[in-house]
Amino acid sequence: MSLSLVAIAPVSANPTEGSQYGDRIVFDLSQQRVWLVNETAGWVKTYLVSGSRFDYHHKPGIYKVFSKSRTTTSYLGNATMNYMVRFDRGKNANIGFHDIPKYFDGTYAQTESQLGTPLSDGCVRQRLSNSKALYEFAKIGTTVVVVP
Repeated sequence: MSLSLVAIAPVSANPTEGSQYGDRIVFDLSQQRVWLVNETAGWVKTYLVSGSRFDYHHKPGIYKVFSKSRTTTSYLGNATMNYMVRFDRGKNANIGFHDIPKYFDGTYAQTESQLGTPLSDGCVRQRLSNSKALYEFAKIGTTVVVVP
């Protein structure tokens, strides 16, 4: 696994602070950005994502990863996603991080260039390589910090 080390911090939350959370995933709603923070090794990986276009799906707070799936099918049953890491329960389905969904006709729900814009129906979409990195980083029980 290749990780890019960065020295930037989000405006609304400093991912290098908050050691009480240990290793963590920080999801910044306003920046549509994720940080993977490894408390013991002292590194941070950050990248753009696309969260939900609906405000009610992502509430600021502290969550825990409660399940993972290498592959899964969308709530509507019309697309597949890779490297799903679930951290919240939505009204109709669980909410998690995964790659950009691929519809059964071979098209994608969005392009990688659209990452950074909230376009999903509830989950947090990522570039495939980043979703694999998050999947490998996150263990069941890993803290997820969602900031406004």
